[in-house]
Amino acid sequence: MVKDYEKQNKSLVWQVIGLSCGNGQAERQENMGQRRKRYMPRFFESTGITNDTSANIYESMLNSAAFQDLTKNQRLLYMYMKAQYYGKRKPGKDFPDEERLQGDELFYFNLSLAEKYGLYNRGNHMQFYNDVKAIENHGFIKTVINGYSTKTRSVYKFTGEWKVWNGQS
Repeated sequence: MVKDYEKQNKSLVWQVIGLSCGNGQAERQENMGQRRKRYMPRFFESTGITNDTSANIYESMLNSAAFQDLTKNQRLLYMYMKAQYYGKRKPGKDFPDEERLQGDELFYFNLSLAEKYGLYNRGNHMQFYNDVKAIENHGFIKTVINGYSTKTRSVYKFTGEWKVWNGQS
């Protein structure tokens, strides 16, 4: 009897705060501490390999003035940079004692990786660096370590400055 009363009370609370209680919604909300199921990509999103990552790009970013001002190649380069964010090795693991290299928003990227993806080649390497600079000037990334002179991986940091970009490159 007490359990029925508790269930009714929880159901009423869920309704008051605007959540539906049908189809087990309240029970799912109660079990929020439990591990969620891993997202399974739809058949048109992935080949299904296990180490596949995604590059989530929200519509607000796609429609932003900063993103619209980038060239198609710069947009594509940014997509590949964003793919580095999910599931790839982070600089913080390689440099645990260096404070500036800690944080989830950091990622590695360089010309050889862009070549591997088929975006650039050694013959148009300056276009790669110009595109990276444009992405940075539009507020999407910041350079933390520039590996150009040492021919090592550069470290970049994702930023949200694109939201307030004013058209000045």
